[in-house]
Amino acid sequence: MHPTTRSIKGNRVPVTPNQVSTYDHSGTLYPQRKVYGVGSLAFNNKSFPNFTDSRPSSRSNLSNPGTQQNVLPQSHATGIVPNEQTTATDEKTGCLPGDRVVFAESPSAPGVPIVYRLPEEKSANPDRLNLDRRRLTICPILEGEENLRLLNFQHNSIARIQHLSSLRRLIFLDLYDNRIEEISGLSTLSSLRVLMLGKNRISKIDNLNNLLKLDVLDLHGNQIKELENLNHLSELRVLNLAGNQLTKACNFLGLSSLTELNLRRNKIQYVGELDHLPKLLRLFLSYNDVRSFESIRCLGGSQSLQELALDGNPFTAEASYKQIVIDQMQCLRQLDLKKVTDDERRMASIVVRKEQEKKKECSKAQAMKERRRVAIQNAEKRWQEDNNINTGAAPSLNNGNPDNHTVSLGFESLSHYTEVETDTLRLYGAAALDGLDKNNTVSNVAAISHIYFKFIPYDSIVPHFPKLRVRFPALQGLTFSFSSISSLKQLSSLTAVRRLDFISLSPEGNPVTNFSLWKYYLLYRLSHFNLRKINEVDVSMTDTVLAEQLFSELGNVTLQQFDLSRILGLLPDVRRKQVLGHCDTLEQKKNISQRQTEDRRKLIIASEQKNRPIGTESLNVSALVYNTVTRPKSAKPSDKVTSATSQILDEIVASAISRQNKLTALEKVWNSVLRDTVRAATNDFTCLSSTVDKALSQIQDT
Repeated sequence: MHPTTRSIKGNRVPVTPNQVSTYDHSGTLYPQRKVYGVGSLAFNNKSFPNFTDSRPSSRSNLSNPGTQQNVLPQSHATGIVPNEQTTATDEKTGCLPGDRVVFAESPSAPGVPIVYRLPEEKSANPDRLNLDRRRLTICPILEGEENLRLLNFQHNSIARIQHLSSLRRLIFLDLYDNRIEEISGLSTLSSLRVLMLGKNRISKIDNLNNLLKLDVLDLHGNQIKELENLNHLSELRVLNLAGNQLTKACNFLGLSSLTELNLRRNKIQYVGELDHLPKLLRLFLSYNDVRSFESIRCLGGSQSLQELALDGNPFTAEASYKQIVIDQMQCLRQLDLKKVTDDERRMASIVVRKEQEKKKECSKAQAMKERRRVAIQNAEKRWQEDNNINTGAAPSLNNGNPDNHTVSLGFESLSHYTEVETDTLRLYGAAALDGLDKNNTVSNVAAISHIYFKFIPYDSIVPHFPKLRVRFPALQGLTFSFSSISSLKQLSSLTAVRRLDFISLSPEGNPVTNFSLWKYYLLYRLSHFNLRKINEVDVSMTDTVLAEQLFSELGNVTLQQFDLSRILGLLPDVRRKQVLGHCDTLEQKKNISQRQTEDRRKLIIASEQKNRPIGTESLNVSALVYNTVTRPKSAKPSDKVTSATSQILDEIVASAISRQNKLTALEKVWNSVLRDTVRAATNDFTCLSSTVDKALSQIQDT
């Protein structure tokens, strides 16, 4: 079709230079309507600085269409859409100054425009065409433009890439600021080196298989969520993916020529594989979601990266952020648009070393915290098993977070834990009691004034009471939590500690606290301690008097049941020897009558009550004792033992039944036997002389 004709519903109509008319997609003629277009696209040495999303960074320009240079208009990088302006048309041609482009409609494809250029325009720029801001919704057919090498479709409304198959020499294609949703229609453009698709609606990188010579790829301002289908672009040098929806940046293998990568304004949390790009010089990661250097650890292995931008990430809020990055990346020359000096690098090494030591301490503290948590949890579980308490499923070690995989630290088998907090020694689990006898368990025993027992059965603690005063001379108080204290008599064993200022029994795991008088019993039994506090409550004189009134009679009654030997056992060693000295010899002790023993017992009781030293417990109080008997858990009996036991029990039962049967039979005949015996005796006494003679004859016969 001749460039000076237009088609109206299939008819070719001549177009004169003075006729400024356009046609809609239906072919209707609209006289005196302005032609689409704005100023021409000038592909000169100064029009296309390289893009870095906000600033130029490359030092090369597209001065020759046949050379590999970075070319991108500044509007692409900034993402600013210029305001559309209507430029006055040439009065003679009806075309915009500088581009002289006219449109027609294809007769074979209604609604598809055909673009022609006037001969003088085409001869002036045979390999370049600017269709910027033409309100295009589809790519037009470019009539007679097979030699085009640079094509601009900026700021239109194109939704699909098409009608470019004839442009086999095209090296520069600009579709910035359109409505493209899918990359397509580029399979025949094997010579393409620059592809500008910024500010569109693309959600997936695809259909670039034949663009093996691609040098610059701009996809900023789209909706891309994943990096894919780029590994075959071995000649790609510049990749712009700023302003998308990426959450991780990886899958870069194969991009061996990549020198500049722009990933600004995404949601990236992790970066990988960039250390495998041998020519990467510049990386822009500003305004993402990088939270630590571990997320970008691969950058430390890059031997080529010289410029890096990380501003706007959470990681940059750390005080040592800059020092960490500089220390880990030895080749880095510029960070966040600032040059890295030698002094900064030396200072970074010192700061990072301190940070590593600090992290090591934090890691150690975290491990100790986890060890404590697991040990106390296991101690609680074992205490519940010993007390037949069912609490359901055990809590999870990962705190309910499915993304946190529990790392085994070797603490799972721990069932006890010991810790010192200022002047308090805390013991969790029965096995922790073994540490009371070891010197290396508690470093400063002289400073311990309070011992806290938790998840330890009280009867297991009692045997250690006599050692506490010797081991911890400054001990003032004890606390029992989940210790299974269930009776008042168990509290009597606390007298073995010898001296205390306060005692606490938590209601959890101690049934004895349900008794209303347990505090008064404790005051009476430990009256010689002069306790100051019980369960963090001050003890008053009224409490002490009331305790004496409530339980003194109990002590007296208990003491009356003790014999002399048990009373002597309640006395201190020195006093016991004095009492025993009144007896001259062991034989004299044996010859003492029961009456004398009872008198001596009463005398000792009266004497001790009268002469008791201040601060010592009286006999009636000390009579309230609690003895624990440790019974080892017996193993399950074997089958032979069970069988023998059953046989013995059967024999005992059979013997008892036989004796009972005989006794029952005797009771039945006992009356008649007794009656016959009495009758026979009476007859013998009636005929005594004959009975005697008969007996003598029997004796003589024998």
